[in-house]
Amino acid sequence: MHQSLLIDEILSLIIQFVATDGQRDPKRLENTSSLARLARTCRCFMECALDTLWRTQHSLSPLIMCLPRGTWDIHSGNILYLTRPPAGSEWARFDVYSRRVKSFSYPKQTKMIRLHEDALPLLFAERPPQSLFPSLSSLDFSILPCNSSNFTLIRDFLSPKLTNLAFTLPRKMCPQGICGVLEDLPQKATHLENLTILSFFPVAPFELNILTHGLPDLRRLVVSSSIRISTQSVLNIASLRHVQELALNLHPDFKIDVLRDKANNSTFPSLQRLSLTAYDLPQCTSIVSLISLPQLEDVSVSYDVQAQSSAITSFLSAIGTSIRSISLRHNMRANTIADTPFVFYPSTFAPLFACRNLRTIQVYNLGTLDLDDKFIIAAAKAWSKLEDIRLCSLPWSSIIPSISLNALTALTQCCPQLTRVQLSLDAREIPEIPIGSLSTVGAQFLEVLNIRDSVIGHTELVAQFLRATIPNMKTLYVEAHPELRDKWMEVKAYYDRLSVVHIQNGS
Repeated sequence: MHQSLLIDEILSLIIQFVATDGQRDPKRLENTSSLARLARTCRCFMECALDTLWRTQHSLSPLIMCLPRGTWDIHSGNILYLTRPPAGSEWARFDVYSRRVKSFSYPKQTKMIRLHEDALPLLFAERPPQSLFPSLSSLDFSILPCNSSNFTLIRDFLSPKLTNLAFTLPRKMCPQGICGVLEDLPQKATHLENLTILSFFPVAPFELNILTHGLPDLRRLVVSSSIRISTQSVLNIASLRHVQELALNLHPDFKIDVLRDKANNSTFPSLQRLSLTAYDLPQCTSIVSLISLPQLEDVSVSYDVQAQSSAITSFLSAIGTSIRSISLRHNMRANTIADTPFVFYPSTFAPLFACRNLRTIQVYNLGTLDLDDKFIIAAAKAWSKLEDIRLCSLPWSSIIPSISLNALTALTQCCPQLTRVQLSLDAREIPEIPIGSLSTVGAQFLEVLNIRDSVIGHTELVAQFLRATIPNMKTLYVEAHPELRDKWMEVKAYYDRLSVVHIQNGS
């Protein structure tokens, strides 16, 4: 930590030597000047190295230990304490390095000496954070050891230089303190681009109101799924021109009607990635319907109340055709059922056939997916860029899958970038594989197959079929009762033997 000061001393001595040596013998001045230039070059490289070393920090401890030994002490448990506020001259070495820090970010350095939470008030007693860290542009306040009473210290970090901010609501929440921080954001951090708000609690006890009138550059807002956000906050966010990524929690009392009534014609004009944790799916549909331009690429939705087919179709119709990735999950409850009216047929997902750029589709626990070969084959042709397909019924669905191994063949032939498949199959009948007519070029990237509770007949024939259609499968997952799982493990064992023979034969 003393290299920079050492270089300064060496450089000063060389310059003095150049001056005196040049006076004694002007002919040697050229050589000594070269030496001085070399020293300056070394200092330049050292400065660059120190800038890189200190640019991103995951703890305050290394900086605290730059202060004189009398200002800090290490107690049992490897915990670093600040014994008193540093005096004026004691900041010198700290300042050399703290001015280089541009980011405090995760992950925490948990294996090193930990700073006690009482150190923060002492550290900032004489000098505010902005003077200690003049280059700071990214702050994850969660890595700083901070108790609830110190949470409001975050307000002193806010400045126009700050572009990235993340913090966690304290365990003992003071609504006034939290509201004060949120009110200061648009006034002090006027160039904020990325904001993440997390919580220690499963459910925050009060509703957050996020002001955005002074945050014109905000591009990414992530609010923990345990934090309730107000309807007015969503309206505030919807009006921002540059928001591209949004993650929110919509609680049961979220006022959808108010949102629809007050929204204007230019809402979420730049939104590309949306993640919602909601009480029910119609809430999500209402949010998606507000997007004024059809450029949504990634959507991830989870909801508590089971949705019927019409609600799912309405949601899929609202997301637009530019979608690349969609994840739709029902959060299972004690009353979750797999029977009518929660049986879903191909028509439920028909709107997605218009999404020609779809790369990922993940559907979990909606009920029972009664899909068939015709649907999967049509999907494979529509989604030629598909990389990941997971269509999962509830684990206790009683309907025998109508998707055969033929559908797997269609996926491998039509989707050359496919890497993962998760489907329930009926593998009791084995399709013929005409020699020379099956192109396995499209299956080169498919390594993970999850067949869940697929029914099966002849294990060796299934293994041979999989070896021919998915030559590079690394992992086979099974989610079924022990007897069925054992049969699929036989398939995997035989598949692996076929692969070894293939390698030994050099074919």
